[in-house]
Amino acid sequence: MRKLVLSGLSAFFLLCTSSSFSQQYVVFKRHDPKKDSNLNPFMNSRINPDSNSSINPAYNWNVNPIRNNEVNPFSNSLINPGNNMELNPKSNDILNPGVMKSLLPASPTWDGLYLFNGDNEMLGYVSRATQNVMVSFDNSGSWNGFFVRANSSMYNFFNTAGVWTGMFLVYDNSAGFNLFDKTGKWTGMHVK
Repeated sequence: MRKLVLSGLSAFFLLCTSSSFSQQYVVFKRHDPKKDSNLNPFMNSRINPDSNSSINPAYNWNVNPIRNNEVNPFSNSLINPGNNMELNPKSNDILNPGVMKSLLPASPTWDGLYLFNGDNEMLGYVSRATQNVMVSFDNSGSWNGFFVRANSSMYNFFNTAGVWTGMFLVYDNSAGFNLFDKTGKWTGMHVK
């Protein structure tokens, strides 16, 4: 009887483990630009800022914090977590992955986005904490910063200390976001 119970528990554990792994794979697969060309900015010109000027800050100043003070956190204190503590994970527990464990990619209930490099390899994770803040993690799941919404199409990236890095995300009007450096040049990185 004891062996039967242990065998049953072992089978249940294996089933749960493989089910969890397959569920994570299915979730990732929905976001994988290597598997879905609609998500791949190098194959889909609609979501590539080099091909689509409406999502390129060099041409669309509405999403360019260098040219537009309304989306620049140095000029607009409402979108600066140094001034607006509601947007700062160090001051707002709802945004802090050290407090809100559901924001962590390792959480069984995590449902977020993935950061990819220019070769469509996964670099990290992005969790939506609120409609105005997304929390960023590296590939190992370590918190490395956060994105603050500047307008309906873009987010500025801050390090964990709340300092703007100059980098920003621009919505690709379809599948996710493209990441730009502080000069407004697309890094090739994208979030899906």
